Amino acid sequence: MEKVYTTQEVADQLKIKKSTVYELIKRGELKATKVGKQIRVSQEQLDEYLKAPDTSSASKAEEPLPRIMDIPLFTADSAIRQMDYLLNASGLIISSQESRVVELLGSQLSQRPESLPILHSYMNDYNSLYSLYYEKTHMALTSFCTSREGQEIRQIESLLPGKEAAVLHICSLLAGFYIRKGNPKGLHTVKDLCRPDIRFINREKGNGYRIYMDSILSSHNIEKAGIPGYQTECLSHMSAANAVASGTADAGIGDISHLAAYPQLDFIPLSAVSMDLVFSKEVLNHRAFQSIADTVNSQEFKNSLLPFKGYEIGKTGKCTFVNG
Repeated sequence: MEKVYTTQEVADQLKIKKSTVYELIKRGELKATKVGKQIRVSQEQLDEYLKAPDTSSASKAEEPLPRIMDIPLFTADSAIRQMDYLLNASGLIISSQESRVVELLGSQLSQRPESLPILHSYMNDYNSLYSLYYEKTHMALTSFCTSREGQEIRQIESLLPGKEAAVLHICSLLAGFYIRKGNPKGLHTVKDLCRPDIRFINREKGNGYRIYMDSILSSHNIEKAGIPGYQTECLSHMSAANAVASGTADAGIGDISHLAAYPQLDFIPLSAVSMDLVFSKEVLNHRAFQSIADTVNSQEFKNSLLPFKGYEIGKTGKCTFVNG
């Protein structure tokens, strides 16, 4: 009978990490067979990989990636468990840039017997809803600025044309400009960003805060090219706050909760923000999604949001339907 190996045994033979074996399988370089929920590699499949013209991919995959502060880092064990998920499809994918709330939701869901594990896919608001629309993910956690009540619902609806979805409210907060303590540059309004002595740092295209900035400039007839640094992008609130705190920018847009980590900053409020969990309406009665709704409505989850500065939980758990 042909020898069959586990992924750990393959890793031991190739002298690489187990996570690298999963990466090779994911990329199609190493063929494997799924036996129930387990992955097995036959001797023939292993020999075929070893005979391939380019066998340097394993060593390349071992090379450490450059550290990027905008992307959450995972331990090796966490990375392996996430790869297990991708191969075995045993959970739900949630897309968002809001790591803290996803972590809280995941940790509390794990205590419920009918829940499924969730995997966080790091995407901005536009791409999160785009992926949900094309059924590449199960849920999208979005943050849209709301100068008028219900505006976030209309934004979500416009990005999910014809798709019936449930919008579960997580919390409300404030968006605004990070500026240096004491406001030494005398910044007060969006129009002040046009001054030549002001360096702005923006969010990337597709982020809810960038969508808001583009919209407010349009409403004030302000040209994007007239704002120094408007095309300079960062991928998180922390990066924007850090840029202002370190002096590489004079202003950046983000949410008020991150001020707690930067005592050298002040905040100019601009707009309310609604953070919402969006998923297809047709799965609402599925036990796993009922478990999510119950978790969000629980007092334990609501209380876990309170340490984040400025998070309002008065409407946490309210469900709204779009395109219905």
